[in-house]
Amino acid sequence: MNRNLTLLFLGLLPCLNSLGAMDEKTVLVHYMPWFSAKPESKEWGWHWTMDHCDPNFVQWEGKREIASHNYPLIGVYDSGDKWVLECQVQQMKLAGIDGVIIDWYGIDSINDYPMIHENVRLLVSIVKKAGLKFAICYEDRSIKQAIEKKLIEPSEAVTQARRSLNWLAKNWFSDSAYHRIEDKPVLLVFGPLQLTGDAWGETIRDLEPEPLTFALPHLAEEAGFDSAFAWIPVKEGKRISDRQWKTELDSLYQNRSQKTPVIPVAFPGYRDFYEQAKAGSSYGSISELEGKTWEDSLNLALRQNSPLLQIATWNDYGEGTVVEPTRSLGYRYIEKLSEKLGVSATLSDLSLPAELLQIRKRSPENSVSRKVLEQISELIFAQRYEDARKALGQVKATESQWPAFFADGPDGVDPNYLLVSDVAYNEQAQISEYGQARCRLDLYAPSKGKNLPTVIWFHGGGITMGHRSIPLPLRKQGIIVIAANYRLSPRAKAPLYIEDAAAVVAWAIRNVHRFGGSPDSIFVSGHSAGGYLASMIGLDSRYLKAHDLDPARIAGLIPFSGHTITHFTIREERGIPWQRVIVDEFAPIHHLGRNAPPILLITGDRELELYGRYEENAYFWRMIKKTGHPDVAIAEMKNHHHGNMPIPSFPLLLEFVRERSIPRKEK
Repeated sequence: MNRNLTLLFLGLLPCLNSLGAMDEKTVLVHYMPWFSAKPESKEWGWHWTMDHCDPNFVQWEGKREIASHNYPLIGVYDSGDKWVLECQVQQMKLAGIDGVIIDWYGIDSINDYPMIHENVRLLVSIVKKAGLKFAICYEDRSIKQAIEKKLIEPSEAVTQARRSLNWLAKNWFSDSAYHRIEDKPVLLVFGPLQLTGDAWGETIRDLEPEPLTFALPHLAEEAGFDSAFAWIPVKEGKRISDRQWKTELDSLYQNRSQKTPVIPVAFPGYRDFYEQAKAGSSYGSISELEGKTWEDSLNLALRQNSPLLQIATWNDYGEGTVVEPTRSLGYRYIEKLSEKLGVSATLSDLSLPAELLQIRKRSPENSVSRKVLEQISELIFAQRYEDARKALGQVKATESQWPAFFADGPDGVDPNYLLVSDVAYNEQAQISEYGQARCRLDLYAPSKGKNLPTVIWFHGGGITMGHRSIPLPLRKQGIIVIAANYRLSPRAKAPLYIEDAAAVVAWAIRNVHRFGGSPDSIFVSGHSAGGYLASMIGLDSRYLKAHDLDPARIAGLIPFSGHTITHFTIREERGIPWQRVIVDEFAPIHHLGRNAPPILLITGDRELELYGRYEENAYFWRMIKKTGHPDVAIAEMKNHHHGNMPIPSFPLLLEFVRERSIPRKEK
């Protein structure tokens, strides 16, 4: 195997291709290089903790506790991790982004600024490797900090700032990859907060080459900047409506008097974490509106006459302006961007860098696979995506031989378990490219075992968002766990995602024996929308019969707080208000029968749950008992709401599975 992998790359790596700027507008994304994370760093940095959250604590769904409403798809990361930076830059390039505007605090030796500076230098080297552009957004708050810490006198502010900007001019302004407008290097300043009035002009006096300077709109003219760059218009802790931010940005774009146009901004929304972390007051909020804010701000920015567009931001998790892929929204933002920019990358292409990163993290050290994975990264940089996908598939064929490792888990490498990732389970010829990319599963299993039970876990998210993960309480339990993605609304409509769930069960029944599992001990579970899907495929026989299987092959259903009526997203797909309750063929309760698999219904506290969720499950329980079903129970998790009810529910699930895992005769 290793020899074949090595031979695969003979003659496969040409020189890297550059991705030039768009004819009409250069698209740069604002990037935050300030994250510190274990094990790359000794401590978790402030931008993950805000001195409030503890990333050492891993929540039940396998997510660390961080100071953000968003969670990186690739897991919590360190900005000095070369593999992470390669993944992110590759994602940018695939999406059609031309480069980055990097938040930079200069070369001062205070706070975490030296670490940030080194991270920026590493990022610049990778951006250049990808053939992309970069520019700097200087944070003069570093000068303000130096004064407050009494490291310099206020009168020394200009001299201190000139040290950093002279370094910048000498080392980066003349770099061929540094972005220019009219042959001048572009320099943004997030402020200025300290270098106001004449101080800014004195700071950049005689700077060579002379930059084209941009500041925040309310500060640019007074300090003598060439122009301004637009930013997300939140203020005074208020909720800003769709109409308000559009009016404010449109006014800014139309009313500037400078010769150089304002740099327009595209953003997904704004929801900071400062108040929750007791790190200060919130600046306000702008709703994402399920992607509408992103699309509208992008369209508005593209219509402006500036040669440059800034995306805010790639990864400001503290302020919730993240367009990089996340656990809840996946590739929503960069996929829409690539479509808008006319880039031909598919969702499968966009997924490649993150797939590669996860395999890199799990691959054994000093192995041939590590070397091959390095070469696969080179293929992605060279835009040879099919070659990269083929090579990655060959490496992943050996994955079941590796010990399990979760990058965001509390434990290290576990030789007693294996983890196989990103397995295609629905390979129908007619399935779309989107379906091929979403219909993937991960399998976690003991390294050794026989006739093991399997729990299939479907994530929640209202059938509109979410990403698969192996729940923490199901790890190291001596069972096989399969976590699966499925197609999401509105891109997929009912019954496609239900069909996907059935395809996962069919795959499990036919494949778990290869990992020591019993095809007669398959249990299906999930939280919220995932619980709904589990119920539907176990009760409506049509979905498994499409795979020549009977629902009786399922050893048990354990839906966590799932709908038993028709799911609200399906109602919305049909133009029915979500508040209007209906029961039809898409309602689990419509398919009650005494021959259904054993069922354990679990909900949160009826007073804390989503409206009516306990009651509809209780009604389901009563009515299926009326059919003569011999094995159905309901449990209410007192003092737990919809989001945290899985925590006390998993022990019940494990007990249910173990009591019913005696190998059965095929029905």
